[in-house]
Amino acid sequence: MSEDLPRPSSINKHSKIMNILSKVAVTVEPVASARLAAAIVYKNDIISFGVNRKKSHPFQAQFCKNDKSIYLHAETDAIKNALRVVDQEILTKSTLYICRMKHIGTNRREFVYGLSYPCSGCMKAIATFNIKNVVYSLEHDGKNSVAFNSLLR
Repeated sequence: MSEDLPRPSSINKHSKIMNILSKVAVTVEPVASARLAAAIVYKNDIISFGVNRKKSHPFQAQFCKNDKSIYLHAETDAIKNALRVVDQEILTKSTLYICRMKHIGTNRREFVYGLSYPCSGCMKAIATFNIKNVVYSLEHDGKNSVAFNSLLR
């Protein structure tokens, strides 16, 4: 098996966590039409969740990409919540998962996965806390399954 391809066990693990996050994301009130959920996972255990919300927070302020990006992002919310239960060393050994759910066209009842690549502000937070593994959802491909990519730093 090629070293570039994820092992089947990691694909199943990623899919399981993304499925959990998709259920969280669809319940989130959209911010700029985005419904995102994130989780910090350490040794196969979810240690924190985060969601995007129309609420400013001092933690987000230090990572915002511009003066208008004041609302809490799912990634920074998950990091902030993780720091309440684990130390920064554990955070560096953890994986950050990010999931975006969106509507298909005009159908307001059906959700599909959307691209959830971290913005530059969230990438700054990821780098600040030295999180080396990031898994994010990709744009819906017409199938009813999750597609994801892994960002290894």
